[in-house]
Amino acid sequence: MSDFGRGVPSRLKEYREKVSDSIKSYLEGKEGKTYEMINYHLGFNGEGSDGNLQGKAIRSSIALYVTEALGGNPNDALPAALSLELIHNFSLVHDDIQDDDRTRRGRPTVQYKWNPEQAINTGDAIKDLSLLIMTDLSPDENLEKTLEALNALGKYSLRMIQGQVMDLDYMKRKDIDIDSYLEMIDEKTCSLMEAAFHIGGIYSPVGEEEIEKLISFGKYLGYVYQIRDDWLGIWGQPEESGKSILSDIEEKKRSFPVVYAFQESRDEKLSRLKELYYREGKLGEDKIEEVREILEEVNAAEKTNERAEKYWRDAERQLRETEMADWAKTELEDFGSFLLTRKK
Repeated sequence: MSDFGRGVPSRLKEYREKVSDSIKSYLEGKEGKTYEMINYHLGFNGEGSDGNLQGKAIRSSIALYVTEALGGNPNDALPAALSLELIHNFSLVHDDIQDDDRTRRGRPTVQYKWNPEQAINTGDAIKDLSLLIMTDLSPDENLEKTLEALNALGKYSLRMIQGQVMDLDYMKRKDIDIDSYLEMIDEKTCSLMEAAFHIGGIYSPVGEEEIEKLISFGKYLGYVYQIRDDWLGIWGQPEESGKSILSDIEEKKRSFPVVYAFQESRDEKLSRLKELYYREGKLGEDKIEEVREILEEVNAAEKTNERAEKYWRDAERQLRETEMADWAKTELEDFGSFLLTRKK
């Protein structure tokens, strides 16, 4: 079992299987090249496939988990959870094009296996399927909640895209500080984590005040998840994390450790960091190692972990105020603690 698998509550693992089986069932019988590429990206076919959904499906599983924890029926929330999972996946296909990534989850990306143009089509198609799967599978008697969830998911999806726009823009800007970074991940990463908790609230017998608490918890959890991801992108072990420890620096992404180093470096180190990051093109291995040395000198690894821990403390306070069942609060506390030290 993977490191991530060991840290996930058993109910989330069960809901992940439900999400995987449901999307696979929905796509059965749909033929043609478009569906070949969609099924390949999702992990249902092609080399390295075990026939199941690839990835953690953490957001969609949380939506079902929260629904149960609040006394709702997870089956009512399933179409919205599936929609959320497909929204996340369309963004990954497009993200691979923008970052020119050749592998994802240990397999060639759609844009590398076919070409970027077909990857654009694949991502667009998955986005459309995220709407169709919800309207096709939602019962008529849930129309009001279906429309509410569709509206919410559309807004969260747009926020995620706005965050991706900011992420790409930041790679060319010279005025990015920690506040700017947090604004970017609030849109790019926190949006879909908030969506998971919001969907759980929509399909549960709770009011708007409770939903706001759930969304707030989702936001803090998103901060924890992304900042730890940034740490893994530089100091993680590739064989454990599945992430290259070169790509984030090679592409000069403004991840938390790098933004922190820009704020805290002085004199020659700051000048050298600017020289490396403000030049055109990707960084070579020797320059990547030079950046890593500067990060070490300003203690960026420890400071990154400290910031993730701060947001987890904020999340814990918000979690305790929600109306979720005690068993769920306990499991989510364990899950959050695990996210702080996950290796994948």
